[in-house]
Amino acid sequence: MVNMWITIGKLAITGIASFLFFLVLFFVLQGKGSDGRGPELFGWTSYTILSNSMEPTFSAGDVVIMKKNEEPSIGDVVTFMAPERRLFTHRIIEKFESNGKTYYKTQGDNNNVVDEDPIVKEQIVGTHMFTIPKVGLVAEKINQPIGYGLLIVVPIAGYLLLSFYETIQKKRKEAS
Repeated sequence: MVNMWITIGKLAITGIASFLFFLVLFFVLQGKGSDGRGPELFGWTSYTILSNSMEPTFSAGDVVIMKKNEEPSIGDVVTFMAPERRLFTHRIIEKFESNGKTYYKTQGDNNNVVDEDPIVKEQIVGTHMFTIPKVGLVAEKINQPIGYGLLIVVPIAGYLLLSFYETIQKKRKEAS
């Protein structure tokens, strides 16, 4: 009976460790970019929100999942590369054409003023699809040494302790 529980415990720890491995991998990739940019997969990418300019839609520390959109519309929330090579995530509030080119005016939901420079489609790196609240804060904590320790070392230590306990139980059984 004890062996069955040990086997179940080892399977559970292996499953949890596998899940944590991929979770850590996601968080490490999410938190590596200084501009909050995460991994990109099949045209989908994630960004960690660094300011509260879009409250109440989302807050600093939230992760937004963006997808490349060829024709963004008024009201869409987009992430765009500003001329100073910084990423911003704001809402399109106006679309206009000038000299045969389409321009978009953007503004943060929590800002009182429209962004200074209108953007063009080529600056838009993605349109907001959904938000994962506060995951960016977790990614930041995991990227610290104590975060690595808790999410990698603890499951491995648990697995090794269970294996050690199982070995001791087998030796006791053989001795008796």
